[in-house]
Amino acid sequence: MLRRIVADPSFWILLLINLYCIYYYEQHPDGFGTIVWLYWGQSVLIGLFNFLDMLTIKDIFPGSMSVNDQPIQNTSKAKGCSAFFFLVHYGIFHFVYMIFLLVQVKGLGKIDFRFILLGLAAFSIDLILTFMRNKRQQQFEAVNIGKMFFLPYLRVIPMHIMILGPAFLHWEASTIFLVLKTCADLITYFIVSGSSVASPLERGPG
Repeated sequence: MLRRIVADPSFWILLLINLYCIYYYEQHPDGFGTIVWLYWGQSVLIGLFNFLDMLTIKDIFPGSMSVNDQPIQNTSKAKGCSAFFFLVHYGIFHFVYMIFLLVQVKGLGKIDFRFILLGLAAFSIDLILTFMRNKRQQQFEAVNIGKMFFLPYLRVIPMHIMILGPAFLHWEASTIFLVLKTCADLITYFIVSGSSVASPLERGPG
């Protein structure tokens, strides 16, 4: 496990970005709103890359998801329908979440758009590396598309519960919530990446 952590560039990028966010907040105590919007953007990016991952699956593990009470088949149509259904489902979730933030996060300080853009660029690099790794793995393995549909929620919901603790509980925004968010982000990253969505492809004779 330790060897895998050390060898995974996505882990180090994710860790460094989160640590820099903690440092940024220490230097800009009025910038908690900036951090919240950056993490909302990270959550959106996670969903977009999962959509692209689903859309470009090579082989679906038969019966790993049901549509209209029918097991999903390994066809281009099935892959496309599943990917776009996820995109709509995840998009509605984050649209409602955005409205909530617009209403609730007004008092969390000024917004530093430059910092948000730089942070999103760094998160994008992390997600591109993860996407490339997934595509290499999927060359030789069929994918459980049912797990793929729900794993992004497993990853993003805990980190947002941590970051929005102050808003929900009416506590003062503090570094401790950013530390907890970082822990939630890293732990769920490894749960998700370690929860295999792939199974070895069954090869025919010869």
